[in-house]
Amino acid sequence: MQRWFASLSCLLMLSATVYGAEPQPKVLFIGIDGCRWDAVEAAQTPNINALTEQGWLAVGTSILAPHETKGDTVSGPGWSNLLCGVWPDKHGVLDNSFRGANYTDYPHYFARIKAARPELLTASFTDWDPLKDKILSAADYAVDLPAHGAADYAKKDAELATECADYIRTKPVDAVMLYFGQVDETGHAKGFHPKVPEYVAAIERVDGLIGQVREAIAARPNIQNENWLILIGTDHGGVGTNHGGGRQIPEIHRTFMIVSGPAAIKSRTEEDSYQVDIIATALAHLGITPDPSWKLDGQPRGLKPKPAAQ
Repeated sequence: MQRWFASLSCLLMLSATVYGAEPQPKVLFIGIDGCRWDAVEAAQTPNINALTEQGWLAVGTSILAPHETKGDTVSGPGWSNLLCGVWPDKHGVLDNSFRGANYTDYPHYFARIKAARPELLTASFTDWDPLKDKILSAADYAVDLPAHGAADYAKKDAELATECADYIRTKPVDAVMLYFGQVDETGHAKGFHPKVPEYVAAIERVDGLIGQVREAIAARPNIQNENWLILIGTDHGGVGTNHGGGRQIPEIHRTFMIVSGPAAIKSRTEEDSYQVDIIATALAHLGITPDPSWKLDGQPRGLKPKPAAQ
């Protein structure tokens, strides 16, 4: 299957060359809550492996700003960083209470897409309630399946993957967010570590779900004229069965980022990168130049330079 998807990437590039038109850029951002990269390396993950082979992998991605922001190493600040493209001193979320949130001035990146390109279509698929209830804005389509506990998250993740795959396969869409919660919940129940079988198994299940969505992208009726960028990131790692208060613990605050697709550089780096870079990368791929008034903190990562206009 990896060889088939690699062939698809070549086909996309060839199509653009033959017909003299740039394929339409599309973005899928997959968020895996509470996922340690060393545990991914210990797992059997053919789909994640294929994405890293076809793109850019950063294994030094920090969930902390290079300046003090006082945000805890938990999901509220993490997903706000990832989805809004700014640090807690701007979006205001320091913990999972979401007190002080300022999503009016620093909204979900779908709102930025709509501000620049209102014709672009967006879709979100989540099962951690605050993502939809607190952070999400400007989605044309949203599915939220609230879950409780590791087993329920595993079930809801599978349902979300099916919903997302069906939507991508059959609907016009330009930017998609897909969130998986079972890895984090399993870490809380059994431990965040590559030697914890249940934690590794949760990552392997999520990898299978990613495969479903990749197949859906490949099955789109106009795929030969589309240029999909797949981004993968996480809000934090973990140690023992927790991750709060982890600002000094690399296994918690040092994570990863994957940028994959025909537009991505093929390389691996341990150089510094940051959660806020995910959204900057998505916007750059979509051809959106951030308005200075947005005050985004990230920068595009892992993308090939765009050819100069003729």
